[in-house]
Amino acid sequence: MSESGGVGGGGLNPMSGPGDSRPTPDPTLLTISAIDRAVNSLERVIDTRLDAMDKALALFESSITRLPTSVDTQVGHLKTLHQEKFLSVQKQFDERDVRTEQTSRDSKVAVDAALQAAKEAVTEQNRSSALAIAKSEAATIKQIDQQGVLIQTGTGALNDKIDDLKSRLTLLEGRGAGMSQSWGVVVAVIGVLMGVAGIALAASR
Repeated sequence: MSESGGVGGGGLNPMSGPGDSRPTPDPTLLTISAIDRAVNSLERVIDTRLDAMDKALALFESSITRLPTSVDTQVGHLKTLHQEKFLSVQKQFDERDVRTEQTSRDSKVAVDAALQAAKEAVTEQNRSSALAIAKSEAATIKQIDQQGVLIQTGTGALNDKIDDLKSRLTLLEGRGAGMSQSWGVVVAVIGVLMGVAGIALAASR
């Protein structure tokens, strides 16, 4: 068998030195090459897994970072909603206070107006009463004056009649008239006096 031949078409390794009996191709080199390829494939798998883990870790960290922001955003929305509700309730209270104050003011104005109207009515009534009293007093004074005039007139007429009766009595006595005539004159005088008294009484009423 020649150096280039061998069993199975093999031969000696041209890289081998004298006395080296390794076949060609060298199975050791093939094994090393296969191992290298397996290692490279394993490295690629590991690198892929590591890259995937790095990406997952980065995504997890991003989610963890965004979570407080999302929570803060939701809390902010909830806080804003509560503030709006509180402001709405406060606005209702303010409007109620305004309405209550307006009602109280209107009631006070109405009461003041009613009191002023009642005061003016009392003043007007007092004025009317004073005018009526003044008119009544004037009418009473006028009646009293009229009664005084009537009394004076009646008194004057009575005085005239008394004077006339005195003159007649004197005349009768001077002529020596009898007792019966004198008695008749006295009766006439009494009648005249009673008439005058009746006139005075009627005038006083």
